[in-house]
Amino acid sequence: MRSYLEINRAYWDELANRHVESAFYKTAAFRRGAVVLDPIVRERLGDAAHTRILHLQCHFGLDTLSLARMGARVTGLDFSGEAVRAARALAREQGLDADFIECDVLKTPDDLSGFDIVFASWGAICWIADIGAWMRVAARSVKAGGRLLLVEGHPFLMTLDERCKADAPFTVGWPYDSAEPLYQENQGDYADPDGVLKAHSNVQFFHGVAKIVNAAIAAGFSIRALEELDRIPWQGLPQLVRADSDYWTLPPGAPFLPLALVLDAVKDGRPCA
Repeated sequence: MRSYLEINRAYWDELANRHVESAFYKTAAFRRGAVVLDPIVRERLGDAAHTRILHLQCHFGLDTLSLARMGARVTGLDFSGEAVRAARALAREQGLDADFIECDVLKTPDDLSGFDIVFASWGAICWIADIGAWMRVAARSVKAGGRLLLVEGHPFLMTLDERCKADAPFTVGWPYDSAEPLYQENQGDYADPDGVLKAHSNVQFFHGVAKIVNAAIAAGFSIRALEELDRIPWQGLPQLVRADSDYWTLPPGAPFLPLALVLDAVKDGRPCA
């Protein structure tokens, strides 16, 4: 039986090749010289110039290379060989200086350390079986006093059933927090819901806010800020509507539900486990 890593790697290898030219991603604008980090991430990161940033689960490197374009010294890491190859090709094409590493995020090289910021965003930790181990990787990689910035779909959003119709009420379809993996068989993805995939299996994991925050603290981070926002950069539920060109949000008149989670933390100098 294939491991969840093998299943997910095949899934993301296929998606990487599709996503480079997908209309969902702003690759064309990036190739014209734009910085395509979404506004939530860009605002929370602040001035990235001259900072050393590690981007965990960087996919094909569009955000990583946007950081390079902003003047950061960046390293992107991803377990998909196809994604890393695409990222390196895009860096060469655009003449941008960035390093890309192909490896399992929970088994990073020992010398990957001393970064000012460790960063991940939008759909990273749902692929991680052990969030405590992920936080320890982040803590080992960042210098004392350095930052962890995690911008994610909110764990509450992940409980809501995306299989319903646009005019249906919000319905809980998945657990809020669970040690059990969710094995899925589905065609399409967030960038192309109608697409047909050969590698159409994937495995995801549920992590609640308390588990995420406590894992960060246990790894040696002090929490600077925790935000819950009402928008995400993909239509995660059929009921969501366009907020603007970057985000989807709740329909008019709907009560507030948290769709995004922002964790901003600093390494407090304690050795990580």
